[in-house]
Amino acid sequence: MAIELLLIIIAVALLFITNVILLCINTADKQKEKRNAVNRLMDNARLNADLKSKNRFKRVLGSLLKTEYVKTRIFRKSALTFMKIAQKTTDPLDKSYCLGWAGRCYEDYGERVLAAVCYSAAIEISPSDVFASGRLGDYYRESESRESETHYKRALEYDPLSSITYFKLAKFHSARGESDEAIAQYQTAIDTNNGYVAPMAEAAIESAKIGDIAGLMKYYLLAMANDVYEFEKLEEAIEECMSL
Repeated sequence: MAIELLLIIIAVALLFITNVILLCINTADKQKEKRNAVNRLMDNARLNADLKSKNRFKRVLGSLLKTEYVKTRIFRKSALTFMKIAQKTTDPLDKSYCLGWAGRCYEDYGERVLAAVCYSAAIEISPSDVFASGRLGDYYRESESRESETHYKRALEYDPLSSITYFKLAKFHSARGESDEAIAQYQTAIDTNNGYVAPMAEAAIESAKIGDIAGLMKYYLLAMANDVYEFEKLEEAIEECMSL
C-alpha cells in the first residue's frame, strides 16, 4: 500500500514538473513572438512619414506596443485600445495616428462606419494625415460619392507623389462613367511611378469604353512592355473597342 502511494506521489510530481517545463517553453515562445511583433512595429513606425521626431517615434511606438494588433490581430480590442490612447495623448500627430489605426482595426473587424468616424476624427485633428484621408476616400468610393474625390485630393495635397492615390482617384471617376478624367488620373499614376502596371492596363480598358483606339493601343502596349497584366481583360477591351 505504501509503495503504491509512493508511486502515485512520484507520478503526480513528474506530471507537475512536466507541466512547469511546458509552461516555460510556452512563455519563451510568447516572448519570442512579442519580440518579433516589436520588430515589425518598429519597421512600420520608421516608415511612417509623420514620425520625424525621435520623441514622437518613441511615444507612438509605445502606444503600438500596448495593443495586440500585430501579435493577435484581435481587431476590436485593438481599436478600443488605440481609442483610449488617442484620448490620453496631447500631441495632435500622435492622436491622429492612433485614431487612424483605430479606424483600420475597425475596418478589419467589419465595422466600416466606425472606421470612417475614426478616419474623419483623425483628419479633423491633423488635415495632413494622408493615411486617414486615403482610407476615407476608399470608404466613400464604394457609394461613388463625391466625398471620395475630396478625400483623395486632400491626401494628394500632402503626398503628391502617391501613385496609388491617383490610381484610386481614377477608379472613382471610372465608376462614375467619367472616362476622360479617369484616363488623366491613370496617366498621372503612371507618371509618378513608371513601373506601376495596373494604371496602364486600366487606362487601356477605359480607352476602350470611349472607342479611343489610339489610347487603347498606347496603354495596352505600355502594359505589355512592363508585365503581362490581366491579359484577358486587355484582349476583351480591344475586341470591344473594335466592335464600336
